[in-house]
Amino acid sequence: MPVDPMPSTHTSVTSSNVGAAAPLRLVEGATGQLSASDLDDWPNERLRALQVRPWDDPVLRRLGHDPRSVYVERFWVAVLGPSAVWLLRLLAREFDELGPDDDLHLDLEFTARRLGLQHRGGRQSTFMRTVDRCRMFDLAYFDDDAVLLVRRRMPPVPRQLYVRMPRELRNEVGLWTRTDGHADFSVGEIRLLATCMLMLGNGLHEAAERLVILGLPPSAANEATAWAWAKHCVGPHSLRQAQR
Repeated sequence: MPVDPMPSTHTSVTSSNVGAAAPLRLVEGATGQLSASDLDDWPNERLRALQVRPWDDPVLRRLGHDPRSVYVERFWVAVLGPSAVWLLRLLAREFDELGPDDDLHLDLEFTARRLGLQHRGGRQSTFMRTVDRCRMFDLAYFDDDAVLLVRRRMPPVPRQLYVRMPRELRNEVGLWTRTDGHADFSVGEIRLLATCMLMLGNGLHEAAERLVILGLPPSAANEATAWAWAKHCVGPHSLRQAQR
């Protein structure tokens, strides 16, 4: 999936000393050491770059929702807010482009502009408030080296947060978070269903979510959708050709 190119003038924010905080470049060109505990008392200097890593949770890998999925758009936006959701979606796209041992060096001002936000002054910028909101809901955290770890998959909305949703969504959310897998389909039938979902115009993540609504466990829905996508949307044949 193509992504907008990041600026080519990134300065590495990694530290050669594993026990030290990562050096971060400030507006005036000075280099300051910023630890995770310092972030709670962050001064007004503008941070220009930040090292970001994916936060992979084995449980959520199986039961969680991709930030780009219909579930997140439908239910998490009402709880988390649109700016934070779009940040998580953008980072999910960037993580897909990383190698196994790569880190993402985020240009904060450029990233803020991509989201329609501002980053003009330290902790109180709209962009950093968006990052803080992700931390507040346990979707991101800073480790001891001031590296931001961000979840690759989001959990179902906790029940105690349902009160933040409109009543119509509260009544619907349970249908989208079924993980019991009551539906009894063979692997071939699940893959056929996934192919049909894609041919009807659903995206990759939306198709998987719709299979979950039918009662399929998320792991089976994700596997079948990935198979159907690779079979029909990648390579010499496409769904458009299959529909002819």
